[in-house]
Amino acid sequence: MPPWFKGFFLRFLCNYAGGYLTLELHMQNSSLIRTFAPGWFASVMGTAVAVIALQVFRSYIPFVDALQMFFLVLAFLMFVVALVPWTLRWFLFPEAVAADLKHPVSGAFFPTMPISLLVGGIALEKVGPRFLPEAILPPILQGLWLVGAAGILIFAIIILNNFFNHPEMKWETATLGWLIPPVSALLVPVLGSSLAAAFAGTFWGEFNLIVSLTFLGFSGLLFIFVMAMVFTRYIFHPLPPAHLAPTLWIGLAPTSILAIGLIRILPPLGKFLAAGESALQTLSVLTGGLGVALWGFAFFWLILTLAVTFSIHSKTAIPFVLSWWAFVFPTGAFVVASGVVFQAVPSNLILWTGLAALIGYLLLWGWVFLLTLRGLWNGSLLQPHGK
Repeated sequence: MPPWFKGFFLRFLCNYAGGYLTLELHMQNSSLIRTFAPGWFASVMGTAVAVIALQVFRSYIPFVDALQMFFLVLAFLMFVVALVPWTLRWFLFPEAVAADLKHPVSGAFFPTMPISLLVGGIALEKVGPRFLPEAILPPILQGLWLVGAAGILIFAIIILNNFFNHPEMKWETATLGWLIPPVSALLVPVLGSSLAAAFAGTFWGEFNLIVSLTFLGFSGLLFIFVMAMVFTRYIFHPLPPAHLAPTLWIGLAPTSILAIGLIRILPPLGKFLAAGESALQTLSVLTGGLGVALWGFAFFWLILTLAVTFSIHSKTAIPFVLSWWAFVFPTGAFVVASGVVFQAVPSNLILWTGLAALIGYLLLWGWVFLLTLRGLWNGSLLQPHGK
């Protein structure tokens, strides 16, 4: 092993995995596990979505297969590394978990764990056929989808129930991070529609389709409710602190994912309803037009968010914290939406916008990833997370 790599590995082990090494000696006092932030899985989401973003524009990208495999493997490793302290925290420090769940900022980030299962499943759907037998890929995706959907539903109910029963909730605590529960539910029909087609004609085919439509219904309405509430807060109250500025970008994700979900769910829905050719063509035109409209809102929000972010940064520096991953996944979701909408409504405007967004996303991912490695190296990201 090269000396530089050995030094880096040992430093990483001491700073990050030190909690694992001391489990046998003094696990109850592991500050790493006690203070482990629930939003670490946002880094997995932001990495795994690269596989999907590259897929929708694969004909325009050199070495796309190698790039997709790199991001898929990296996302898997990041998920495994984050899963250990995240899981141990529930058993060793349940009071800390409960406090975070009830917190109006931290609580909204718990669904990032099941979201990463769905995003990882969608990524695996794109790359998996290259190295997994065709017979076992659908069952694996089905398992990821079931666990991810169940986790999203459970966290959405817990978080909203906590919010409803929070007697001292203040307007100042509302951020677009509150969109994470409804946004996470919007991802269920994206993978669920593929599974409905894969298992068409069976119990699981019908189950996947109906559950996907159900999630699409309640998550779409939740997005409208939460977006309106937080939008009002941003206008009539001071903006959140600078370290929460990245949460503004989460507004990119809902309509991006809605556009993807509506377009992808059409084929299995048409087959399930035994729709005729003319009906399918009419539905295709309608969903394509609605997809462009939803994509248009995401495009508008991207421009608005850039303006607001630069405005905040001009007044005070935005410190690097874990919430910077909120810059990444929503941008990746917009890239994927651009590719999916372009396939439904071929337009050079959508194509070039999507390719420009893809370049921006990859640069942004690289920047945030390097800053994250630096934060792990110096230990700043392992300190008690800010709220």
